[in-house]
Amino acid sequence: MFNVMPAGMRDLVFRSRVYEWLLPSSPPQSVRVPQGIRGLGADAAWSADRLAPPPDMATPAVRDDFRHLGPAVRADDAWPGIASWISANRHWASQGWRADVLGERLTRWLAAFDIIGPGIDPAERERWATEIWRGARHLNRASLDGIPPWRRMLAHQGRINTAIALPELESGLQRRLNELGDDVDRQVLSDGGHIERAPAQALCVLAVLTEIRDALLGHHIEPPKGLISALDRMVPFIKALLHPDGGFALVGGATANTADLIDAVIKASGSKGRAMTSAPHTGFHRLRAGQTTLIADCGRTPAGSHVRHAPASFEISAGKVRLIGNCGTRLADDGARRQWMDALESTAAHTALVINDKDAGPVSDAKVERRDHEGARLIEMSHDGYAAATGIRHTRSVYLDASGSDVRGEDVLKGGSSQPFSVRFHLYPDISASMVAGGGEVIVKPPRGRGWRFTTRYPVRLEESVSFFDGRQHRSQQIVILGNHEPAATTVKWRFAIDS
Repeated sequence: MFNVMPAGMRDLVFRSRVYEWLLPSSPPQSVRVPQGIRGLGADAAWSADRLAPPPDMATPAVRDDFRHLGPAVRADDAWPGIASWISANRHWASQGWRADVLGERLTRWLAAFDIIGPGIDPAERERWATEIWRGARHLNRASLDGIPPWRRMLAHQGRINTAIALPELESGLQRRLNELGDDVDRQVLSDGGHIERAPAQALCVLAVLTEIRDALLGHHIEPPKGLISALDRMVPFIKALLHPDGGFALVGGATANTADLIDAVIKASGSKGRAMTSAPHTGFHRLRAGQTTLIADCGRTPAGSHVRHAPASFEISAGKVRLIGNCGTRLADDGARRQWMDALESTAAHTALVINDKDAGPVSDAKVERRDHEGARLIEMSHDGYAAATGIRHTRSVYLDASGSDVRGEDVLKGGSSQPFSVRFHLYPDISASMVAGGGEVIVKPPRGRGWRFTTRYPVRLEESVSFFDGRQHRSQQIVILGNHEPAATTVKWRFAIDS
């Protein structure tokens, strides 16, 4: 009934005193705490929210989701905050009772119920149980419309956990599992990638699905086959986006400093799948030869996404040393946040080709061809990110030889009118670079291991850059090729090779 109402009318009903009468006023028969909620879902949600905060949701001084309640919570520390929140938020409010926020709050409260409950007054424990029961009834009526896909999983988790915890809702568990299964099918693509194409969001979905599976198994309930299949697909996909140091490549708003969290979530999932080399539906490819790893972003722009991608951008690492990458994401939440977000999401802040100092537009047509032969790798990425504004189509080919010591690239521009362009290669902060006398060559030196020589026949120069690989600002350098596209086609060749 409530889900078919227009959003405005539904909110009016929820805000009314009549709706208050439809919510429970006494505690449930019992509260059976779901098993398997380790807190990894909360940790992964923290990470995803910091990197890509929902644009339509403020961050309250006291968090409505109670994500801060961890496994080591103590009653004396936690209960006053819970009691205060219940007193101040008993009536429906658009943010605090939003399905994803409410679902996470109920999950956190249930995980802490048997820890905090024995240490508080029985009357207060009943008051808390009643509020869980009230929230659960409302959550089953709340709409998921307009909620970012990955955050919908928090609502599903809350619905399933309360169906396990409260006898009054147990009969609805199968319906909640069916709803979850439908959403998993929509969000987790055939290659294991997430529909939003953002690594941190994919990791959170994996963590939440793992906790749901463990909660079901902990109560001798067989998880849906679609849930198990999604877990098995997601782990190889997430591994494909990792450099050998265990952190994400700086794509889709990710930072490089969550290796411990990634490792913990993957271990909790129980999946042993190896990193995939190709994720064609999500639009990422992983090329590895010798000690060299190259991770390429070559997918379409997700509909409605507020996370920008630079088409045909890539990162390179040699062993555990990151050499070439994108500029990353700034985590500081201050007055300069929006300005920095715009700058770091620009095409020029990626290892990518930039036309006339303008950002590439949304990519609706992306084509990828890949060939692997006797240990060597070749990928050809083509996209229409600049077609709408300039009429130019960009194709980037990257070849990695079997030894991993030679990376050759070719950027081809076709169509359109005369346009200046730059091809940018951002170096990680601890990588030094120097021009070779005579121009056209750059020596790239990592802090350990052998150096690399960059060559091209086009004019090239070194410029200052900035890196937020860990969310904080670091000075770095970038190699920049400059040129001018003249119809009908322009070809720019470049090469990174281990310096002999």
